[in-house]
Amino acid sequence: MNTVTVAFCTANLLDGAIDAYNQLKGRQYPNMTMRAEACLGYCGRCANTFFALVNKEVVEGATSEELLANIIDRISDQN
Repeated sequence: MNTVTVAFCTANLLDGAIDAYNQLKGRQYPNMTMRAEACLGYCGRCANTFFALVNKEVVEGATSEELLANIIDRISDQN
């Protein structure tokens, strides 16, 4: 099983991605680590959509719910 790292930008969390973060945090993925960083360097994307990095690859969603679904899909693809 591969380790999956999911990183969130704190500004994006404050804009609404926090719901995806909290729901993902409550799921049982033993091979997943999560972190929130002050800036991930995707400021244009951060201002326009919800996003996270899954193993350093951008995953986006128009809503927090869509972001969560896309992250879960990407985690499934990694295993």
